[in-house]
Amino acid sequence: MQQRKRILRAASLLFAQRGYERVSLRQIAAAVGLTPPTLYHYFPTKETLLETLAYQIAEQFEKATEGIAESDWTVPYKIERFCEAHLMTLLQAPEQAAIFLREAPQFLSEPQRSAFIDRQRQYEARFERILREGLEARLFRDIEPRFMTVSLLAALNATATWYQIGGPLSPQEIARSLADIFLRGLIRNW
Repeated sequence: MQQRKRILRAASLLFAQRGYERVSLRQIAAAVGLTPPTLYHYFPTKETLLETLAYQIAEQFEKATEGIAESDWTVPYKIERFCEAHLMTLLQAPEQAAIFLREAPQFLSEPQRSAFIDRQRQYEARFERILREGLEARLFRDIEPRFMTVSLLAALNATATWYQIGGPLSPQEIARSLADIFLRGLIRNW
């Protein structure tokens, strides 16, 4: 099991740094000190590696945000908690953002690609539910929930491209700031 984790970690870093198309199974095998035939024992194809990584990352996001939309918290607090959980998950291993957002949707073949994109949309629907709740409670100005969902998630996801550990803001502070800016633009009377 440890060997499998080492392979996935190396593939994750290489896919994020160089891009899926530019990485070979030989390069991944070399990064973990294995021969290609030994690597094939764990992952017979490069796409199998990508699919495994994509679904592991999706599961991490799902676990982090589980139950937030259904909780009895206030809508603004749910938004803040969702943003924080999403960003903390993203920044645990920023290279995962490239795989989840760019490499898997682009390079998985069908039907895996469609299944993965459906899973991403189901995740986004969790956040959209919170926005719809705010609309129904007349807390927000008239908005298009899907557009606002993908906009805020895109802002959070972009953090992975510039965030530096030890920088002036912690991930929690970044998430709260983005949620606050987002909410001030949505709420009718602040």
